[in-house]
Amino acid sequence: MRDNPHRYGVFLRPDPQTCAVLARLHLLMKQQYGLVSCAAFPPHATLAGNVHATVAEEELIAVLDPLLSEATSFTTYNSGIDRHGKGFAYNVHHLPDGTPNPEMVDLAVSVNAALAPVSSVQPDFLFKPFDPAEFRAHLSVASHELTLRPDLYEEIGEFLDTLVADPPKRFTAETISLFRFHSGDWNAQWWRDMTWVHVRSWRLQGAEAAV
Repeated sequence: MRDNPHRYGVFLRPDPQTCAVLARLHLLMKQQYGLVSCAAFPPHATLAGNVHATVAEEELIAVLDPLLSEATSFTTYNSGIDRHGKGFAYNVHHLPDGTPNPEMVDLAVSVNAALAPVSSVQPDFLFKPFDPAEFRAHLSVASHELTLRPDLYEEIGEFLDTLVADPPKRFTAETISLFRFHSGDWNAQWWRDMTWVHVRSWRLQGAEAAV
């Protein structure tokens, strides 16, 4: 499995209304600025990304299933678009008082800890291994290409500042999905040819009572 060309992602799916807002924004970024990396993904907040599995997919699912089958849903707060690294994203990491959402952080840490024995770190182009201290849950709006096009950064920031695209201020984190990704070259601009398959989803316990 060390030569597995696939990568996996464990993603938190936002509520449907937020997904619709993100899909429209990703299309707008593509149509206005030619940015395609965010549109290459389903709308999501990454819990674990760039997972290079060293086991068969069935074993990967078996590792995640006990954790996600027992995990509890929780309220996630969307504080709007922030400048996230060298890109832009909705901040879904914090509580209304500005402190990190402990349930979001704990879930990401648990997912990555479960995957660690069945995956290996691959230092691919623009990917970083999971670091709990640097983890920030977010919904990307404009991302990877801005590392290559820093000249667009301020213009896109001004564009987004004047855009009315307000998703719900909070939603229930209740659906976690596993996706399989493929690119012909993970060390190049992989978003230009990347394809993905939805493998399966888990619905967290107590979803109706979370909000």
